Amino acid sequence: MADKHIYCPNPYILAELMPYGHVYPCSCGWIKGYSFGNIFEQSFDEIWNGEKAQEFRQKLYDNDFSLCPGCQNLEILEEIHDGQPKLISEPPERVLLGLDEFCDVKCVFCRGENYKINTNLIPKDKEDKLLDILTPWLEHAKYVKTNAVGEVFASKISRDLIRQIADKFPHIKFEIITNGIHCTKENLEKLKISDKISMMTVSLHAIKEKTYNKLVKGGNYRQVLKNLEYLSELKKQDKIERLELHFTVTSINYKEIPEMIEYTRKIGAKIRLLGLDCSRDLETLYNAINIQDKNHPQYNNLVKMAHSKEFLTGKDVVIQGHEYFSGLEPIPFAESLKNKIKNLMKR
Repeated sequence: MADKHIYCPNPYILAELMPYGHVYPCSCGWIKGYSFGNIFEQSFDEIWNGEKAQEFRQKLYDNDFSLCPGCQNLEILEEIHDGQPKLISEPPERVLLGLDEFCDVKCVFCRGENYKINTNLIPKDKEDKLLDILTPWLEHAKYVKTNAVGEVFASKISRDLIRQIADKFPHIKFEIITNGIHCTKENLEKLKISDKISMMTVSLHAIKEKTYNKLVKGGNYRQVLKNLEYLSELKKQDKIERLELHFTVTSINYKEIPEMIEYTRKIGAKIRLLGLDCSRDLETLYNAINIQDKNHPQYNNLVKMAHSKEFLTGKDVVIQGHEYFSGLEPIPFAESLKNKIKNLMKR
């Protein structure tokens, strides 16, 4: 391995522009805070090919992944660097815009009751210059992804940016993450992106309305399904290249996974099963619904499902998570019983 250098493409092709203007070369959750710089304080060249960027690329060339401890892709990186390390990079081809955290719903595993959103994440003197600031990042980009930290259709900042980008950079295609409530034909047409969607990702954490209402406070289940029908039609017309549903697995909704998989097939979508991410002020609730924890009283039920025929036959549409789920192993009956007793005593 000493003379072989594993190649990770992200610090050469991807830039995540997140709240307060920080720039990450990959998912900020995986990088754990390693920022190349700040778009409100430094120029494009100072950030993208500056000292911190070059240090990051050098470390990866040296097979040192200590700056990205949360990476979920290390085991599947197979391509090898050929020749000397390339520390200076061309502009990114994919730009993720997550500048505004505002959201119009509160998923119980995402934003706790005490979590307050500060939507004033862009300096006042930069608001009118935002597109100019972003232009060097977008001139050579093929794809813009939005919004990974809030709801794109609820955020005026995100909506205005998408409309402006669609006008100024007609070659760009969009990858959108949304809760689906306001992802209507009218809104897509207002933003001028109905025929510019590379991927549409809709978070739908339940297939039954009752379960959805438990998980998504302030949501609109029926409107989301109606909008998904429209998105499915766009997919059939090849106006959306990829339609994907996100499903965060909890003890509340895990029994609906097989039915959810069948629904994604029906609408021509893919499904991404996600594990819980304990963050913000949610530790108590996280422990109560984190069924993937071996200490959870329903853990063995999830294991049984993961090894069931219904679940395994859905692998063709599960694009993340099925290797993990099929690798789950049951715990002994006595241990399972003990966990259930502990859970009852906490009530």
